[in-house]
Amino acid sequence: MKNQWRVVIGLVLVLIVVIFAVLNNQTVPVSFGFAKISGPLILIILGSAIVGALIGLLTSTTTMWKQKKQVKELKKDIEAYKNDADKVTQEEVEKVKRAYENQLTELQAKYDDALAQTPLSVVNDAEPVGSRVDHFTKPRNNDEKI
Repeated sequence: MKNQWRVVIGLVLVLIVVIFAVLNNQTVPVSFGFAKISGPLILIILGSAIVGALIGLLTSTTTMWKQKKQVKELKKDIEAYKNDADKVTQEEVEKVKRAYENQLTELQAKYDDALAQTPLSVVNDAEPVGSRVDHFTKPRNNDEKI
């Protein structure tokens, strides 16, 4: 929509310049400082408009080239930063993972040491251990404590 308005405004300006040039068709002298020419005013007006349009086009084109170059460089920088961030993140993950593995190894060693220091006692129950349901549903002996 924005570009359509630009085209419409550009066409209106071109139409105004052409109408102005057609209405002014007398012969006029033009001095460039080092040379003097005379010609129809219509050609002078159209020539000046074309030269002005070319200067504007060249100016905007060089600006656009510079901006495109800058955008390309910034995209490369962004990609480099992303790669660096991914690499740093991966290194941090590996570091935390190693720390947890070391902590797990230390805890396993402490557990093994504690297990080796305490003697195991064998518990020998005369009655087999049943489930809780059996405990409440089977008939009791008189010598069994509540």
